Amino acid sequence: MEIKRKKLVIGNWKMFKDAVQASADFENLSDSVTEKNLSIEVGIAAPSIFLADLARKTRNTVSLFAQNAHWAEEGAFTGEVSPTMLKSIHVLGSLVAHSERRQMFAETNQTAGGRISALLNLGMRAIYCVGETLVEREKGLLKEILISQLEQAFIATKIRNSQSFIGSDPNKPLLSIAYEPVWAIGTGKAASAVEAQEAHTIIRNFLQSYFGEELGNRFQILYGGSVKASNVNEYINCPNIDGALVGGASLVPKDFLELCMKCAN
Repeated sequence: MEIKRKKLVIGNWKMFKDAVQASADFENLSDSVTEKNLSIEVGIAAPSIFLADLARKTRNTVSLFAQNAHWAEEGAFTGEVSPTMLKSIHVLGSLVAHSERRQMFAETNQTAGGRISALLNLGMRAIYCVGETLVEREKGLLKEILISQLEQAFIATKIRNSQSFIGSDPNKPLLSIAYEPVWAIGTGKAASAVEAQEAHTIIRNFLQSYFGEELGNRFQILYGGSVKASNVNEYINCPNIDGALVGGASLVPKDFLELCMKCAN
């Protein structure tokens, strides 16, 4: 039985904007999404310092995510933010192991698994980012890298009930995967639709193998890597691409809305 997965487009603001601009841009986007009544889910992953303010402005039209969340419920972790804290201000979930976190902040598949577990155990959503470097791609290691990132993180979660990765709403699974070729992050060089679809098929096949075909078909797999309104149609029409994780093209509300509308067509 074919499962129709709802499209999900998340804008990752990274370390941009100040409090005034973030608030105004989020309200602008929320109003526009409400007006257009889009058939897809639109989300923003904002810096943690803005989340409490933005959570009061969502009006249930734009899903609000953190960019990172710790694996512990509480503790002596100066500078960190726990899933419990995020949930208390009505944030839905968090990105996990974005390539910049892996490259700059020593994120591993194992620590990513701990973050995923902490989020899912609270009924929150995790967007787990995977992807290969240019050197790994040129060595023909794409499949090996993607499978190791997925398998090692899932093992590290210590969650043995497969349904826990989906949750109660099949249209909004608790776990989504974002494929982001590291060589395309912030470089302006996007993967071709063929390259993206190849990676997404590897991920889909692994999910079906790990969770069983029915559950494996429910997970959303997003493409991230220099996505913009001018190229998003190339990806969104591929059978295993269920949305996008968008960086720079999400910073201006009208540009991001245009991209989201193309995903909703």
